Amino acid sequence: MEINNVLFSIVGVLGCAFLFAYVLRMYNIPAAVAYIITGVVVGPSGLGLIYDKELLNHLGELGVIMLMFFIGMEVSLPRLIAKWRVAVLGTTAQMLLSVAICSLGAWVLNWTWQAGLLFGFIISMSSTAVVLTLLKDSGELETPFGQNALGVLLMQDLAIVPIMIILSAMGERQMSVSEITLQVVGGMALIALVIWLLKRPHWHIPESLRKTVDNRLMMGLLLCFAAAALTAKIGLSAPFGAFLAGMILKASDQSEWVEEHLHSLYVVFVAMFFLSVGMLVDLHFVVDNFGFVALVTLAIFFLNSGINALVLRILGETWSMSLLTGGLLSQIGELSFLLASLGVVMGVLTDEGHQMAIVVIAFSLMLSPLWMVAVRQFVREDTQMIADKALDAEIKEMMQKLEKARSSD
Repeated sequence: MEINNVLFSIVGVLGCAFLFAYVLRMYNIPAAVAYIITGVVVGPSGLGLIYDKELLNHLGELGVIMLMFFIGMEVSLPRLIAKWRVAVLGTTAQMLLSVAICSLGAWVLNWTWQAGLLFGFIISMSSTAVVLTLLKDSGELETPFGQNALGVLLMQDLAIVPIMIILSAMGERQMSVSEITLQVVGGMALIALVIWLLKRPHWHIPESLRKTVDNRLMMGLLLCFAAAALTAKIGLSAPFGAFLAGMILKASDQSEWVEEHLHSLYVVFVAMFFLSVGMLVDLHFVVDNFGFVALVTLAIFFLNSGINALVLRILGETWSMSLLTGGLLSQIGELSFLLASLGVVMGVLTDEGHQMAIVVIAFSLMLSPLWMVAVRQFVREDTQMIADKALDAEIKEMMQKLEKARSSD
């Protein structure tokens, strides 16, 4: 009887996911939204088909890790380095502005300064999973605004370390000097290793290790999760380690077969992440506070889009490029779930405040694709021009490579 219940739950989840994905795809809405809705419907506050949220959360974390691993294999390091001003200066300015605005709001509402700081950090973190899924689905990862968004997301993943240090210092448990040193030195060493490998022509994977599909599959998974475990162990973001592993594998002579053999697993685990986000939503809480939740979520979209667009415009990007990037980064990210939980431990958030944060984060993730559609309509005239420029840049780069190859011959 127990196995029948498990099978019934699996059929219910897959059926809902397939139905919602099929319907939403008709309106060009990414499958990620369908999976979040499925999580809400089948979760504890919905049909109750799944109760073990902790298990699904862990599977979702694996999905984000695999997502970053695949993105790492597609990223061009020279392009990222060329955009360092946007990544470093833009992310720093965006976070400082978010903290300043939330701190001002906390002062007006007579909250503690710790609450203002916490909320500022929470809203400043965008969703790597949602943004990169949107870019991959639309084929815009290599566009200028896609690269801008990627650079900001990577810097935000790195920024989680100093943010956790600051928040921990506000709580009872403070990080030791050895822990901070391990994070900083370890992160710099890993980045140096990746840069060194990428400067080499192509490092080779021995034929004996990649002879069979089994070997290729297991070696790809081992590289992905070993790197994630290493960065998590030293206090950095686990998805950041997977991203570095993807970049390392890209520098090898056998990167193509990984996507071929691991893509199906990647799709399943990323879907698990979005399901877990939906399951965190308490429908009863949403019904009781719908007006306030909707108002806060809309304010977050305007605030994050405006801050990111303004910062990018100041850094020299066009308004169209800035607005598109700002729209992509408008939602609150998955790392903010961790910050909200830390706020409860610190005593800054009550249980009700924590649930409000969870619901707003989930709503921002779910509605982010629709917000991006609205932003695209707003800058519709210049979007095609941006895409044409990106294509021209790629063609020019290919012609330069061909010219260089001919001259060497």
